[in-house]
Amino acid sequence: MSTPVSIVFLNFNRIAETRITVKKLLECKEKDNTIEIIAVDNGSCDGTKEFLAEIGDNGIKTVLLAENRGIRGYNSGFEIATGEIIIVLDDDSHIEIDSVRRVRELFETHTNIGIIAFKITDSRGIRFNTWHIPSEDVFKDSFAFVGCGFAIRKDLFSRIGFYPVDFFLYHNEIYVSVQAQLLSYRVVYDPCCVAVHRTSEAPRNPARRIYYTLKNSLILIWMYYPMPQAIYLTVSRLIISYSLALVETKWGAATKALVDFISGRPRKAVLPKEKRKLLKPFFYQNSIIHRILCFRDCFD
Repeated sequence: MSTPVSIVFLNFNRIAETRITVKKLLECKEKDNTIEIIAVDNGSCDGTKEFLAEIGDNGIKTVLLAENRGIRGYNSGFEIATGEIIIVLDDDSHIEIDSVRRVRELFETHTNIGIIAFKITDSRGIRFNTWHIPSEDVFKDSFAFVGCGFAIRKDLFSRIGFYPVDFFLYHNEIYVSVQAQLLSYRVVYDPCCVAVHRTSEAPRNPARRIYYTLKNSLILIWMYYPMPQAIYLTVSRLIISYSLALVETKWGAATKALVDFISGRPRKAVLPKEKRKLLKPFFYQNSIIHRILCFRDCFD
């Protein structure tokens, strides 16, 4: 009997994209009726919530939240998922049935794999590149994954606590990947698992990007690194973020991120030196020296 799979996607004020994702996922379900689809709405006010409520009996479970909880909204869907495998998507991303079958095959044949990072493409099939995943399209271990397309064992995800509630946006992938590897699971990249991110090139809110990237980077830095490295990375991250804030004229966003971090610093969980190797790409990404030396893909 095939391992049950749940597909969970989060929606917020993009009803046109939600309609496409629903259509694509229902096409997958037509080919494999064992797939469970869960749509979580993050307090949309553009008709998305009403649309999802109407289709709730059409092969899709819905969770309608009263407010925007950021990535924490996903957790409401993860908690009710009945599949042993969870595939995570955005409201503007979708997969085909071949990717579902490939995910199931990998998890069934490799018990030490905990997370599968998908290849992310745009609607034209052009690959989305990021420092979170390998640059080569070959099956191999990966530092992390991209949140709009990956798969994870539910029991592992539950042990981690699903997405961290303090992050809201950005870097939740890094936290989950590190925790999975600390539990002795592999995080792998498989280009045969493809998620199409239809609006991957849409511009992002610069203030929001600066705020959450800085705040969450500092959380991870002070959680995982001993004092000398934490101080160096903090100074580096502030230089990087304030430089971006200067370009975008969003100094207030950077300052608010720093103040909010200081007022709620995370619990320490310093990793031993050997385990800190898991964070090597993150270290490079937040090290001003490596930025100056043009570390590959050193862009937020």
